[in-house]
Amino acid sequence: METSLQVAGCAWAAWIGFNLLMVALAATVLPVHQVHFDGFRARLPAPLPTQLAQAEIAAVVAHEHGHGHHLHIWTNLLLRCLLLTPGPQRRRRQEIEADDYAVAGGHGAHLASALRKLSNHPDDVSGAERLECM
Repeated sequence: METSLQVAGCAWAAWIGFNLLMVALAATVLPVHQVHFDGFRARLPAPLPTQLAQAEIAAVVAHEHGHGHHLHIWTNLLLRCLLLTPGPQRRRRQEIEADDYAVAGGHGAHLASALRKLSNHPDDVSGAERLECM
């Protein structure tokens, strides 16, 4: 019985280590293919300035800082370490919280414009529509 618990404990510790490693890799080594907050800073792909105006880039960065302000990556990491998955409802709520953070900073219209330029995903389209109504 004790050996089974030790094996389970080691497996769980390895899982936590793996998740921490993935956060570290995302923050340091992995190439940036899409805009995201890596737990430490907003990361932007190199071609973004050719796609968006400066005000739109500032809005996107404000949105990503909203993820940092609300500690989204860390709460999601905690859930994964507890062997839970942040579901689509949680992820959508986190996107709305980050949008609202950008809106509070005066970036709503530019964020809506950036969303329309960068994505035609239904969540992003509805997000842009929501921002335009604010």
